[in-house]
Amino acid sequence: MGEILSKVKTIHLVGIGGIGMSGLALLLKDKGFLVSGSDSQEGYQIKKLKDEGIPVFIGHHKDQVPDGVHMLGYSSAVPEDNPEIEEAKRRGIQIIKRGRLLAELCRDNKTIAVAGSHGKTTTTALIGYLLTSLEFKPTVFLGGSPLNYSRDAWWGSQYCVIETDESDGSFLCYDPWVSVITNIDCEHLDYYRTIDEINSSFLTFARKTKSKVFGWGDQSSVAEIIDKVEGIKFGWGDSNQVQGRNFKFQQQFSCFDLLVKGDFITSVKVPLVGEHNCRNSLAALAVCWYLGEDLKRVAKIIEGFRGTKRRFQVKEVVAGVTFVDDYAHHPTEIKAVIQAARLLGPKRIFVILQPHRYSRVNLLFSQFFTCFSEADKVIVTDIYSAQEPRIEGISAESLSLAIKQHSSVDVEHVGVEKLSELIPGKLKPGDLVLALGAGDINSRIDKVIYEFKKNRAGN
Repeated sequence: MGEILSKVKTIHLVGIGGIGMSGLALLLKDKGFLVSGSDSQEGYQIKKLKDEGIPVFIGHHKDQVPDGVHMLGYSSAVPEDNPEIEEAKRRGIQIIKRGRLLAELCRDNKTIAVAGSHGKTTTTALIGYLLTSLEFKPTVFLGGSPLNYSRDAWWGSQYCVIETDESDGSFLCYDPWVSVITNIDCEHLDYYRTIDEINSSFLTFARKTKSKVFGWGDQSSVAEIIDKVEGIKFGWGDSNQVQGRNFKFQQQFSCFDLLVKGDFITSVKVPLVGEHNCRNSLAALAVCWYLGEDLKRVAKIIEGFRGTKRRFQVKEVVAGVTFVDDYAHHPTEIKAVIQAARLLGPKRIFVILQPHRYSRVNLLFSQFFTCFSEADKVIVTDIYSAQEPRIEGISAESLSLAIKQHSSVDVEHVGVEKLSELIPGKLKPGDLVLALGAGDINSRIDKVIYEFKKNRAGN
């Protein structure tokens, strides 16, 4: 552990119900720290923490900062004027952001840090799953919930598999042993002013890596970084040391041939939908190759990987209608998920998009015009603000109208409270419903499914 944690025994986490903070709380508890926390509302992650014996306050108040606490951690989603943060400042308690706290916790370990604009959670989960299956007994930290395990994070051996967060620059707190860059996209421009700043930040991340950097070699910006640090590239092109070829989807598996330095190794069957998940698998295979593992054995282990919640997660199939939940909220992700859905051969792809953050919609507005080209019907529901203030002229209504004007997609706006009332009557057997977004669309689609079932039972 880092020196700043050497004299710390008790830690209070503000915003503990977030997927990242709740995982951090579990790691801290595993390491013997006394952990408490607070969040604005109850939720699934809060229940899991309470089941682990971690006390959690609902709501934020200065009196909830425990007496004698040594450190207060908080996420970037928590405002600086939070009463518990202000109380910690008044008392002289050390205050630290989530990303740095996690980096300090893993400071002395062999950290495999996964970074990138898209695919981090699945890639991290797969590397963690493979190293666990290969008996490395790794420490794992995810920004999502793996379907192979009951926890989002757990402490293990000296090997740490960590999903980093570039959104606030905190991934630069790490000095990883091995790092993976899945891709780089125009994202988080509320923090980075330009794409050049984003690229520069990833180059700094790569240069902080002690041993080897892996990156998607089919993207020029990533390939340039990998070449500068003499790393290893993975991808579909012939310039990649770890290469996939002959992608196809068959019998519910995304399949490809694996080559290393031009030599055929084995065929790989990934039990996830979509070409993008093969890219994620190539990253994990590249890391395992570097660790000296038999890639034929690794490929067989991949066949047991179940993925993570909210990443093309089939919620239910009802009366011939398939309901899928996915975290996709950036146009690049949305396009990839719709293309993956098309592989399943539905009669119609029915998208329900909950845009995430006014700032993201504003910055990427025109990119939403083209990402729905393979969908048959698109419902744009209200923007999930994530506590951001509204931006004049940016709304679900304006976005749906702009998509309609700039594409041939059948699109309309439906208010979030009206989804469960209006959507069930629009669905037909053979439809695949994609609920997309990083907000609470996952719970909203549950209500749509409930009403759809009720309507079917009444007919």
